[in-house]
Amino acid sequence: MDPKDVAIQVVTKYLKKNKMAMCLRDILPGSGLSLVDRQNVADIVHEVVRWKRLYDNILEEIGLAKSPDAYVNLALENKQNNWSTDDFEIKYSVSSYVASLLKNKLKWTEYLNEKPPTSLCINFNKSDTKEVASILESEKLPAEKSNLESAILTSSMGRYSSVVTKNLAHVQDESSQLIACITAFLGDNILDFCAGNGGKSLAMASITRNRKKIFAYDINSKKRLTLARRSKEYNAEISIEEKLSDKKFDVVLVDAPCTGIGAARRNPEAKYVDGPGKYPEIQQNILVEAEQKVKPNGFLFYSVCTFTPDETQEVVKKFSKEKDLKISNLEDIPYTQFLNKTNHGAYIILPKGDIFFVSLLKK
Repeated sequence: MDPKDVAIQVVTKYLKKNKMAMCLRDILPGSGLSLVDRQNVADIVHEVVRWKRLYDNILEEIGLAKSPDAYVNLALENKQNNWSTDDFEIKYSVSSYVASLLKNKLKWTEYLNEKPPTSLCINFNKSDTKEVASILESEKLPAEKSNLESAILTSSMGRYSSVVTKNLAHVQDESSQLIACITAFLGDNILDFCAGNGGKSLAMASITRNRKKIFAYDINSKKRLTLARRSKEYNAEISIEEKLSDKKFDVVLVDAPCTGIGAARRNPEAKYVDGPGKYPEIQQNILVEAEQKVKPNGFLFYSVCTFTPDETQEVVKKFSKEKDLKISNLEDIPYTQFLNKTNHGAYIILPKGDIFFVSLLKK
């Protein structure tokens, strides 16, 4: 099939269902396209979603129907680069709510509309920076050194590299790797409380060369199984907690569910949320549960890939007051130069990483 036709199929489904990633997963594997063409389709679909509100305005102005092929044509023409409007929401293709958060943050606004590099986290339990870079270069892929020891930046095709298929590295944003690095620095006995499929747990096992005790828990049993499998494949010594016990830890990492606006470069749907929804309540409940797993004088490390006040400063302000926890100044930790500190935490400001909010609370 022609990649453009497949892109139109994906956009057709997206316009009916939303959930861009799911639409790509449903259609691309059975498309018969090469890996290069599949990535090209994914890039086109990302552009359509990234600029959809602007594209809607363009189609209205030029009198064309909002059809899947019209959206794909605009993306292929990079129409967003030569269309002028003074309306902030339309120009940057965001919801009214997100625009209200970004109007005084123009750099963030422009940044969230960029196409991100693919960041790999090197698995130091099976490889090293030199080997991973060498393999990428032999595959004619870029291998740019990051500000972090663990990260290498490459192109979107890097996710298909043999360094990934052979578990010498995994795809993970730089800011997520920074959170793993800080967490691993804070103690010897660590719980990844919302581990998901285990990206940060794997990063901690790699960064520490399996020299610290890392435990991981997620409420989703399928994700726990995935992490157990990945741990074996990565030679990562991670203990999967099947249920919450009475164990206490030096550090508990809570990488909580959130609106994800700070990761909108990779998931542009996040730019269209109309508010924080129930996330602040969910985040508070998770923190309450996670705090019980922290040893006296231990740390609770909170992170979210968003910047809404309700999910960041307000969550920490309310929770720390209720639990009488001290908020750390985040000074004596690795890579503190990449943290833009606030009264209740900090925003990660890695040049090419997602926008995360983090807060360190001492029990």
